[in-house]
Amino acid sequence: MTTAQRPTGAGEMSWEDATRLLEKLPTLSASRRIDAIEKLVRVTSPGIRERALRLGASLLPEERLAEHVHNDADATLRNAGLEMLKLRGPRSFPLALRLLADADEDVVLQAVLILDHLRDPRALEPLRGVLASTDLNIVQAAIVAIGRLGNARSVPYLLPFLDGDPWLQMAAVQALGDLRSPRAVPALARLFSDLLLGSLAVEAVARIGGPAAHRALADHWLRHAAQLDAEAVLGMLAHVLEGLGRAPAGPKELVKSLARHLADASHEGRAAAARCILTLGPSKADEPALALLVALAEGNGGDAGAGGDAVNAAGIETTSLPASLARRPDLIPALLRHAGTRRTWGLLLASRHPRQLPRREFVATLHDAGQSPEALAAATHCLLRMSTGESSAALGRALLALYLGLPPELRGELNPALKRHRASLGRALQAQTGVGTVDRVVLTAQLGSKPGGIAREIVGLPTRDRLAALTQLAAHRQVMQALPWAAWLREAPGTYGAAAAEAISASQLADLLPLLHELRPEDVQAPVLRACAELRDRGGVPLVLAVLADRADLRPLALETLGRIGGPEARRALSQAAKSGGDSRLAYRALAMCATEEDEALFRAATGHEDWYVRLACAEVLGRFARPENLGALARLAGDPVPAVAHRALAALEG
Repeated sequence: MTTAQRPTGAGEMSWEDATRLLEKLPTLSASRRIDAIEKLVRVTSPGIRERALRLGASLLPEERLAEHVHNDADATLRNAGLEMLKLRGPRSFPLALRLLADADEDVVLQAVLILDHLRDPRALEPLRGVLASTDLNIVQAAIVAIGRLGNARSVPYLLPFLDGDPWLQMAAVQALGDLRSPRAVPALARLFSDLLLGSLAVEAVARIGGPAAHRALADHWLRHAAQLDAEAVLGMLAHVLEGLGRAPAGPKELVKSLARHLADASHEGRAAAARCILTLGPSKADEPALALLVALAEGNGGDAGAGGDAVNAAGIETTSLPASLARRPDLIPALLRHAGTRRTWGLLLASRHPRQLPRREFVATLHDAGQSPEALAAATHCLLRMSTGESSAALGRALLALYLGLPPELRGELNPALKRHRASLGRALQAQTGVGTVDRVVLTAQLGSKPGGIAREIVGLPTRDRLAALTQLAAHRQVMQALPWAAWLREAPGTYGAAAAEAISASQLADLLPLLHELRPEDVQAPVLRACAELRDRGGVPLVLAVLADRADLRPLALETLGRIGGPEARRALSQAAKSGGDSRLAYRALAMCATEEDEALFRAATGHEDWYVRLACAEVLGRFARPENLGALARLAGDPVPAVAHRALAALEG
């Protein structure tokens, strides 16, 4: 009895036996390999079965897979054949078309499922051909598959099924929603009141979106609001309204009806009503709708004690602009006049409509723009769109207050705006006496003062202040070049090594790298290694090797640095570290970053390493150099018990 004829329920091997068989697979002959794969797909372990299916998709002949799909005596192999054909991707398309014309209706159904999975647009006409089948399962699967192809010209072929068998009706509703064509909206809208299909039709129309969907859903709501699930229908209506290109002209009755649902018990229902109201344009209900969204975003849901669950339920955040406000620049002044969430939304909205920015309100609230990274980015965008002619003393003071209120690590985000409005900011800086020495030096540099003068001011600062200024000006190339790094590193290498490395990285000062090479291992800090890695500094390899030998705390970073630098010397050190065993995981990973053909033998030998992370590095390197001598090792890795390793090896074999 052949494998294809083996009845369902044949004895299943143990997980241990299956794992051993996977490991032996590359050494088997072609015929025995096929038999092994067909045994392995019967294993109930999801990991074993998935790897067997992927191997089968790569190794089994097409005709063998076709036999499995035809095998009505063995459901396991039949299903495995279907899954393997799906995994083969586009290569299965010609076979699926042949199977579509098979006399066996079960085989035709499998072919439809394969074409549905492939989503190949060439399948449209062949799938249309099976819509006339007398087998409801085939027709249903074909309808769904046609919908997923996304070709709107299929709408007329599917509309007749809305009046057919309920099984086909549901498939047609789903497919028409998938096609996203407004042509289907009127037909779907007629089903809104259908007890079986109503909710599916509403969802399909919402997925189609556009003005026609808005009108259909709004009309449905106005006619039957009392009988509808407000949370679901209003959620769909809000989704459609927010997706329109411009604010629709909604009837006043709709806004009034929506306003009554701002007090619903459901957070989602109230939020959906508020979103609809705000999207429909200016109305008397704007303020209560906006207040509700703010309350939901801040986590109290508008109710005392509702806690943080409301924000999770309604999906509204304080630091991102609700889609319902995106086309409401008329609300910018009112939003900016409030603190907290409203002001953040006002800044985000103003950044989308900078031409409608109310200058007075914006300047008055600018000092609060640092309350979140999103608000800061929005304020910066607005500042960059403002002409320098609009700069004023008030703007300079507000910009200075914003800058000084930011933590040093965020101040760089504001630099483009500082340069654009340097005149007003400079006057504000001169007029304000309470600015600290470091802040004044850094700001003066950002405003364009001569690098030499700034360098002299930095040199004159106490050590602690000097380091703070160096950190903030690390990307100011001309200032960094003008500083006495050689003297500093000679006098206090432990103090200035990290600052020098950060300046070298941020300003790309490769000519200063030799200064780092002179550091002793005990004076090296992490930024020094990162600078060597970022600039691919092969001259720094001896220093990195010294750190590798003497600094256990920096050993992982030193290995990574060698991998990023690359070159013969770094690769030799990484190879030795990999063989030593202590840091093999990190060493193999680092070596994989810079490996050449000379390292293939090492990675082939490590395919049986006990650490899956090492085996993953092996799959990556051997896949990069896909020579015949590496294919056997990749085939062994394709049966690895760790999915990440197996998938990487299979991708290399299939590529």
